[in-house]
Amino acid sequence: MKNKEDFYVDIKERALSIHEQYQFLMKEVLKNETYISRYNLKFSIKEDANLGGKAWCDKYTDNIQINKGVIDNFFDYFYGFTQMQSENFLKKMQINDEEDVGVSYEFLKFDDNGNANIFDSKIIDYKLAGLLTIFVSRFIITHELGHLLNGHCEFINSKDKKSLQYIPMFETDNNQNFKNVSPLNYRTLEMDADAFAATDNFRNLILLYERFEEKVDRDLDIKPIELFYWWSFAIRSNFLITQRILNDEEYKTNKTHLPSVARWILILGSMLNLIESDTYKVNYRDGDNKQKLLQGLADGFIYAEKCYNENFYTNYNCIEETINSTDYKHYATETQKNWENLRDELDNFSRLPLYKSR
Repeated sequence: MKNKEDFYVDIKERALSIHEQYQFLMKEVLKNETYISRYNLKFSIKEDANLGGKAWCDKYTDNIQINKGVIDNFFDYFYGFTQMQSENFLKKMQINDEEDVGVSYEFLKFDDNGNANIFDSKIIDYKLAGLLTIFVSRFIITHELGHLLNGHCEFINSKDKKSLQYIPMFETDNNQNFKNVSPLNYRTLEMDADAFAATDNFRNLILLYERFEEKVDRDLDIKPIELFYWWSFAIRSNFLITQRILNDEEYKTNKTHLPSVARWILILGSMLNLIESDTYKVNYRDGDNKQKLLQGLADGFIYAEKCYNENFYTNYNCIEETINSTDYKHYATETQKNWENLRDELDNFSRLPLYKSR
């Protein structure tokens, strides 16, 4: 992909493809082709530089709308990050050409079979920024699909049949007056959509890991196990960006979303549960193992915080912000407990089996 316009096209195609994959899965599992095949996805990117988006369902049409500002914020941040990595490398090599803006370098690297490969830092910068943006965009897409496929949108429609209801991507998008669905129920829906996205992303990471040579661009110059590291870096960066821009650090009973840091910790918990429980089998390559995967996830989000804090002079630390927070413990526990009650209502609208904690 050569520019951001290519990313807009890619994200739309990716959203439609993922939706089709779930349509196929539901047909196979539910054996109800007539009912499932009625649904189609309408995906759009809005000309709006702000963070924003929404999901809604209307007459068997699933709708997802994302602002361009969402994609631009993440890609610009990730590309700036990769360029900074290259500049820091050149400084360590004592190469300093102040007149040459955007200087790059080439290097020779031998693979495990002794074959020599030449890499260009500019290509790596752009493609790594692209990979990180794709990781975030897939998370966002599958989060919104979680709202649609797990019956969230049709659930809120059932509460107010006078007008079409949508689920906003962020708290600031929420200019609707929700009278029939409590903020706690909305926070619970958001938690479920995050868990849905985390599960989808983990399955996708396993696919990329096991079919690395076929699915991942060689010019990235990363190892298969490092996919988990960069996913963690990307998704943590996503929530750092929203935390700073939206200033959403407060826990309040009338809020429809948990703070970004709380959402990240719950997402990380979902990933760790999937890994520790061996819910999905990972065929580890020689030299790789579960501990290495877990360490990669930890190192990825820690490095994301380090880079972001250095860039914006912040002091974000997701562990310190939650481990001793009574607000986090109260709101997270309340939301998790509420899931057991809400799930029974969602069963009437969900197209997929819903998560059961017991």
